[in-house]
Amino acid sequence: MTNENWRGIFAIPMTPFDDQDRIDEDALRAEIQFCIESGVGGLCVPVMVSEFQLLSEEERRLMIRIPVEMCKPAGVPVIANCAALSTPLAVSYARYAEEVGADSVIAMPPYMLQTDYDSNFAYYKAIAEAVNIPVWIQNANVAPLSIDQIVRICEEIENISWVKQEVTPSTHTIGALMQRQSPAIKGSMGGAGGLYMMSERERGACGVIVACEYCDVLQHIWNLLDEGKQTEAEDLFEKVLPGIVIEPLMGMAYAKEIMIRRGVLKNNRIRNVAHPLDDSDMREIDRVYARIEPHLVWKQH
Repeated sequence: MTNENWRGIFAIPMTPFDDQDRIDEDALRAEIQFCIESGVGGLCVPVMVSEFQLLSEEERRLMIRIPVEMCKPAGVPVIANCAALSTPLAVSYARYAEEVGADSVIAMPPYMLQTDYDSNFAYYKAIAEAVNIPVWIQNANVAPLSIDQIVRICEEIENISWVKQEVTPSTHTIGALMQRQSPAIKGSMGGAGGLYMMSERERGACGVIVACEYCDVLQHIWNLLDEGKQTEAEDLFEKVLPGIVIEPLMGMAYAKEIMIRRGVLKNNRIRNVAHPLDDSDMREIDRVYARIEPHLVWKQH
C-alpha cells in the first residue's frame, strides 16, 4: 500500500533534449539522481515544467518509467501526470503509471478545452476508477476549478484526495481549501517555483511541487521550518530568492541553465522556443547565480 505521508519539496525534472531534439536519457538520469541526492520528498513527472504538452505519448511514458525505476529503490515517491485532452488518453496514462509503479497520479482538467463541471467530474471519476493509487487534482490557472468544485470532487469520488493548488493567489486559494477541513482531502501543495512557499506553508500547505534546479536548498529550508528554526529558514530563503524569482520571467530555459551550472545538464534546449535566453538574460543569470551559489546544498561530485 502506498504511504501517503507526503510532505516537503516534490521536484519536477525538466525534459532534457539532445541536439537531435530527442530525450537525452543519460541527462534525465543525472537529473533524477540530483533530485534523490537533494533529499526531496518526492518527484512529479512530467508536468508543465517538463513541457509535457510538447511530448509524444511514447516520450511521456518514458518520463514516467525512468523516474519510477530510479526512485523506487531510493524510497522516493513519484507522482505521474496523466492529464490529457481526452478522458480515454488520461486513463491510459494513469493505468500505465500504476503498472510501472508510480505512487500516485495527477491531472489538471482537459487543458485548452472549455469544459464544464460535469465534464470535469466525469473525467476525474474515470481516472480514479481506472487505478488503485491516489489521484491528485492539479488546479492551475489554465484550467481552474473553484474551491467548492474541488471539495465536491474529492468528497464524491473515492481515491481523489490530494490537490496541487496553484490558482492565483495561491496563498489565498490554499488557505481557503484547507479551511474547509474536508476529511476527503489529505493535503495540498503549492507550486510557482517555491516563490510563495513560506506563506503557503503557513496557510496549511504540506509542501510545494517545483522545478528541480533549487530543490536541494528549498528542501533544506523546509526541514529547518520542521525543526522550528523559523528565522534561519527565512534568512536562507531570502538569500536564494533572487534565483527563484527569475524563473517565471525566463522560463524553463533558465531552470536548465542553472542545472548546467550545477553540473547536472548539458544544455538548456527547450521545445517551446518562443522566448530563448538572450545575452542580457545570461548576464543577469551570471550575477544572480554568483550570489546564491554559496547557499546551495548539493555540490557536484
